[in-house]
Amino acid sequence: EILLVRLGHTHLVTGRPRDAFEIMNKVLNLNPRNVEALTVCAGILDSEDRREEARIYYDRALAIEPESRHLRMSYAGNLASSSRLREAIEIYKKLIDDFPEEQGFYQYIGIAHSYLGEFDQAVAWLERALAVRQTPTGYFNLALAYEKRGNVREAVKYFNLYLDNSRGESEANIKKAKAELERLAKGS
Repeated sequence: EILLVRLGHTHLVTGRPRDAFEIMNKVLNLNPRNVEALTVCAGILDSEDRREEARIYYDRALAIEPESRHLRMSYAGNLASSSRLREAIEIYKKLIDDFPEEQGFYQYIGIAHSYLGEFDQAVAWLERALAVRQTPTGYFNLALAYEKRGNVREAVKYFNLYLDNSRGESEANIKKAKAELERLAKGS
């Protein structure tokens, strides 16, 4: 079992996910409670946009290790990318209860609320994320939420904070922030 898990991981890291999936399912035939194999299979299915099938593996893994931070995060991400945002939000809230120092969880909730068109809630959660830790991505997401909420002054403030702290950020996001600032300036 251990050797098969290692072989499965080797296939995965060498860019052969289908082979990894096949090997990990052999592991699961030997031991249906092997969390590593369940997690790898779920991740492969997620990467292939086979979200519903991935959730079957996540459910099995979470039944064995319900406290796993990684599994819970992955499951919430799966739900969010399947447009099941309210369910994802609930999982992220429980993760915050267990890991209140994890800035990303607050941010994910804020982004989910933004996708739901609930911009007041999005802003509140994104502000909480920045209170935990200030990051360029946090400034960028908060600027977008303020913009969608219709608060131009705060959007401009956070786009500027993003640009002032954008070292290492993607050129696409930097260009987007600059374009949004320009657009907002013309509209003022």
